[in-house]
Amino acid sequence: MFFRKKSYLPLSALLQGTDIPKLSFCISHKNRVPYLKQTLRQNLEDNRVDQAMVEFVLVDFGSDEDLVPWLLSEFSADLSSGYLRFFQTNVLKEWHACIAKNTVHRLAKGAILVNLDCDNFTGARGGKFVIDSFTQAKENLMWWQYSKKKLDGTFGRIGMTRDIFEKLGGYDESLLPMGYQDGDLKDRALALGLRLCHERNPAFNQAIKNEKYTPTNMTWKAMNEQNERTSRANVKAGRLVANGGTFGIGMNIYWLNAEKGEMEACQE
Repeated sequence: MFFRKKSYLPLSALLQGTDIPKLSFCISHKNRVPYLKQTLRQNLEDNRVDQAMVEFVLVDFGSDEDLVPWLLSEFSADLSSGYLRFFQTNVLKEWHACIAKNTVHRLAKGAILVNLDCDNFTGARGGKFVIDSFTQAKENLMWWQYSKKKLDGTFGRIGMTRDIFEKLGGYDESLLPMGYQDGDLKDRALALGLRLCHERNPAFNQAIKNEKYTPTNMTWKAMNEQNERTSRANVKAGRLVANGGTFGIGMNIYWLNAEKGEMEACQE
């Protein structure tokens, strides 16, 4: 599908017809439990007053046996209320950032979707801060909370309305497993006509600096450079819709039923 760059898109009908739009913080996770244990509780507490309009969606693509017991022990009430929703899948044998992020966004219920890496903090009432910015805007936004501190872990904090994310086809799963996936989504969104809102308020964009996943066959730097070349060629040619419009893992997903204390097959 081809697009020409156009003027800013009007604000999503999803927001126009909603008194309080729901926001989903989308967290993809694999073998990062130490970071998750530092951020998840803080993020839930920082947004608890707004939980009627904020949810946290966490999808685990690993096999850490301690994760589910820890979640049940520490967050049973949040899991039961739906403030926190947890899923697992073993389909993704090797980490692929685009597939992982797409799967979480696919499972989210919000009208506004915000990628939140598991080492990131939202800040106090960070969800409402984003919602207010979207509802006050007259055009559709691409919300970017990158601090501009190189490799501090905030580059991927990107938010947009659900309909725009779906229109773009999500993150491009044809890219190599790591590198430039966030830049590609951002560039395609801007080419589609969204207005970039680069919000650098340090109260809402803190992260735990850590090492990136180590690719099996290539360096992260090489993957990043190749993905950037692919992305720029696609945007230049007007190929803004990724994955044929269908994205993420749609089968063999299990959700945590806190009432039963066990994982159950998920039916979308």
